[in-house]
Amino acid sequence: MFFLSCGRNSNMLYTFEKSGSNRGELELFLSYYSNNRQKKQAAEFLISGMSIKHHYSGGLIEKYDTIFHLYDSLNRVGVIEGDPLIISNTWNSLERCYGRLVKSNVEKKWDCQSLSADFLIDNVEQSFSAWKSVPDYVSKDFKDFCEFVLPYKSNDEVPEKHKERYFKEFVHLRDTAKNVVGLLLGLNRELYYNQGFRNSNILWKYPLTFPVSKMDMAHRGACRHTVALYTWIMRACGLPVAVDFVKSWGNRSQGHEWNVLMLDSGRIFPFDSFGINRLEFAYKPAKIFRRMYSLNNISEEIPSLKDVPGWLLCSDEMDVTSQYGDTYDISIPCIYPWTGDYSKKHGIICVFDNKKWKPVYWGEYKNDKMTFLRMMGDVCYMAAYYDNGKIVPATSPFILQKDGKVRYLTIDKQNCKDMILKRKYPRFKRMDLLAMSIRRGIIEGAKDKQFSDKDILLDIAKEPKDITDMQIVATKKYRYVRIRPVIYRTGDIAEIEFFGKKNLDGPEQKLTGRILGSPILSSNDAHPYTYAMDNDYDTYFSKPKNEDGYVGLDLGTSYYITRVRLCPRSDGNFIVDGHTYELCYWDEGKWISAGKKVAQDITIEFNDIPRNTFYILHDLTKGKEERIFTYENGLQVWW
Repeated sequence: MFFLSCGRNSNMLYTFEKSGSNRGELELFLSYYSNNRQKKQAAEFLISGMSIKHHYSGGLIEKYDTIFHLYDSLNRVGVIEGDPLIISNTWNSLERCYGRLVKSNVEKKWDCQSLSADFLIDNVEQSFSAWKSVPDYVSKDFKDFCEFVLPYKSNDEVPEKHKERYFKEFVHLRDTAKNVVGLLLGLNRELYYNQGFRNSNILWKYPLTFPVSKMDMAHRGACRHTVALYTWIMRACGLPVAVDFVKSWGNRSQGHEWNVLMLDSGRIFPFDSFGINRLEFAYKPAKIFRRMYSLNNISEEIPSLKDVPGWLLCSDEMDVTSQYGDTYDISIPCIYPWTGDYSKKHGIICVFDNKKWKPVYWGEYKNDKMTFLRMMGDVCYMAAYYDNGKIVPATSPFILQKDGKVRYLTIDKQNCKDMILKRKYPRFKRMDLLAMSIRRGIIEGAKDKQFSDKDILLDIAKEPKDITDMQIVATKKYRYVRIRPVIYRTGDIAEIEFFGKKNLDGPEQKLTGRILGSPILSSNDAHPYTYAMDNDYDTYFSKPKNEDGYVGLDLGTSYYITRVRLCPRSDGNFIVDGHTYELCYWDEGKWISAGKKVAQDITIEFNDIPRNTFYILHDLTKGKEERIFTYENGLQVWW
């Protein structure tokens, strides 16, 4: 073979062997740069990392293209916010007809077997041309260029030519920005405000990175898709941009990915797509990785697949946790030593992912201890063995504190305690932002159906948290009662209940009647006012900003209004009256049930519970999200 440089030799040979009938195109690509040393190195770099690069195709993907055509038709009549009902209905219809879109149901195709020499040459030429004129505040290191400018794709999307077009369209934003914030401000203004790109909840279900052409149609995406959009655009402008990600958060389910601009002097600037500021984590990371184009980015000895799941051993991922904060190397004694039929050299460390323990990294197992490197603090972990796809606890869960000290919990069954619980899952800051939409809304009462004689019964001065009771001083009777969000907010009310009395000295009762509301009900309305009174905390009423709207009751006769029970749009993870709950505690490597109870209010109490361990509360009636917690000073502390 020709043009094989030291260190890339085996990876390049493997790519050529894998390329099959397309090998001639790759050889033609390499030979094109035989007289240009730097571009030859770039071409070798692309070939050496191409052996595992792939994309997906097949009939199922083509069926789901309906979604992109539908978005395209909607975009042509103006920018749409959120996911219209027609989108979610179409997605559900596709799932019913053809099955879920998952990677196991589509065909994987290897890039090295399909990319032409012309495509790769064009990519190299566009990359070098754009890189020559990048601003001084970004990295100009050739290694960063190869990793974060030169690649022809972001992730697992179908490769398409896009760099020349994106360079012409966006390079003025690069050249007029004085710093990183100015650059991101320009991109945000252009993509979000001028071109109408938006995030999409529905496309969280789309497991693949769709290509440039589909992004052009949809102008929508989940984080993996909008991160790809920023990667394409910024790399097309010669800017070295990486993709970093958390596979599983340390204090909630799922993960996240974002972009990172490589700056001069080895500095980095991580940011969310459509953001203009440096990334601040909303949740706790345990391990952070960077998607690389080059291979073999695992720094320690690669363990056996008997000991570690393969998805933790990706050769094009690099551990960059230490670039985001203090990390600690920890050595954990295994209270449950390995007793299997073969010798283990490595173990795994897990975080809790709603209902199960999920591996996030691996470490050496020796002398009944497991050692894990560069772990983030303020997270609950559990060390375990990986055995034929099963996770077998090696320790009880433990807390790696912010200062790097390991806190072990020893269950106390002798001194039990009573526990009053308010939630089964932590209330994150996002819930406060959702609740803000009802702030400054008002409760009104009237004798007239048109509310021409309305009185303000209550001004919602601050956003309610979960289910909130608000008392009203009753002085008059009203037949009509309603909540009216302030006009410049959307309202977002999950449920509202009105309580009152027939006579001031009589008993309080929940009031019922005919539901009233505005805007007028429409088949295209994804969040009609009736959703605020459907006894379902997962649905909610939302009105357009800068338009009037309300939801209320015609009581049929007049009552004194004494109380309003309000729940803004939320996650539904608070205690719900009438739901059945089960509390479990961790003991001897498993969850033990402490009993089941039906909630009769917005809190629930369990009695005589062992102390000093981890707990989890299941809602057996409805819901999926739940989180482990400790119980300290009468409060749930979430992990």
